[in-house]
Amino acid sequence: MVVRLAPCPQSRKVESMNKQILWMPLILIAMCASAAVSTHAQAAYGVRADVPFDFIVGDKTIRAGRISAHGVSDAVQGALAIRNNAQGELALRAGRRLLGAQRTHECKLVFHKYGDRYFLAQIWMPGFQTWEVAKSKEERSLERDMQLAKNFKPSKVIVSATTE
Repeated sequence: MVVRLAPCPQSRKVESMNKQILWMPLILIAMCASAAVSTHAQAAYGVRADVPFDFIVGDKTIRAGRISAHGVSDAVQGALAIRNNAQGELALRAGRRLLGAQRTHECKLVFHKYGDRYFLAQIWMPGFQTWEVAKSKEERSLERDMQLAKNFKPSKVIVSATTE
């Protein structure tokens, strides 16, 4: 008498699982690579300007010079990267697109000026909606103090820019 063993159905499952385990890292690498390319493409849209004065973004002071500003994503809200490449300074700040604003054809940086202090307020990029930079605690405090003291509004200083 000859006994034949039927193939174990679990061996097929094990082979299938091994294939899945082998493919998982490849899929993850492909997803990470596509995310990096997408983020780089979104960050490629920005403006560059020669700003003749030091200014504040969040809690960082960026020195005068050639400044580049980018929206990091296409979302309605997100991070903004403001950089002085010559000085090696980088500030990341939350921002949002102005709702109801039409796509602009202008390219500029808008600053709020309080006395001798400048705060980055808006980034205008051609073909996109205007980005509004979130105010820092210092700017909100100055704004509140100035309004109480003499019903003061900050002056706007506009610096023309070019696209990157």
